[in-house]
Amino acid sequence: MKKNLLIIGLLMAMSLTVSAQNNGFAFGFKLGPNFGWTGSTTGAAVSEGARTGFDMGVVAEYYFAENYAIVTGVNVGFLGGHYSFTNGRMDTITGLETFPVDRYYKTTIYEIPLMLKMVTNELGNLPLRVYAEVGGGIGLAAKKVKVKDAIDGAPHADNWVTTNKEFSNLRAALKIGAGAQYALDESTRLFAGVYFSHDFINMINYIKPDYCGNYIDVEGNKIAARDLKLNVLQNRIGIEVGVLF
Repeated sequence: MKKNLLIIGLLMAMSLTVSAQNNGFAFGFKLGPNFGWTGSTTGAAVSEGARTGFDMGVVAEYYFAENYAIVTGVNVGFLGGHYSFTNGRMDTITGLETFPVDRYYKTTIYEIPLMLKMVTNELGNLPLRVYAEVGGGIGLAAKKVKVKDAIDGAPHADNWVTTNKEFSNLRAALKIGAGAQYALDESTRLFAGVYFSHDFINMINYIKPDYCGNYIDVEGNKIAARDLKLNVLQNRIGIEVGVLF
């Protein structure tokens, strides 16, 4: 966490220095809570509820027209999730037997967004403007996972462990947002808004181990093919507040 804050602080210092030299640019920072849950396009994984997290980041805006801007920067998100799916084991007498598996995970996401921002004119006599954003983001995710398998009615929970095998580190998401910004003076604006983010890349690593299309034992060996591929996507709603210079 301290390392992430230091990186954000250095980027902000560089951004504010550049902003003084570029009238068409605006730079600042943001933070706020998020609420994440998983989804599945195949139905092989089931969401087990939402989890809360936290976002922070550096914002960079370039206004190519009075009411339109390209928005980018660096986002750091701390979020988690909980989903379940069916795994299997091979019995020498009865053949394939299935049992439920719970996956609790927490992750730190480092993301570079690219958004189109559309801003209204000032509302009435107030220096207040409403905006909408649409675009996407790409980045990397470092995940930790806790496993809860129920075998023969006896569930067990492991400690949090870092994993680079079951989960993919690549993250790509569609993002939309909306909010309002208030001008304190000619160069400083406060803003507050909400956003929705939806992954379109499967979180489960389909290469190693091959959970997507197969039942896998505790040692990572293929047991049998699944009827439905295991597909897990991260969804997130967030609230963000910040300042632009």
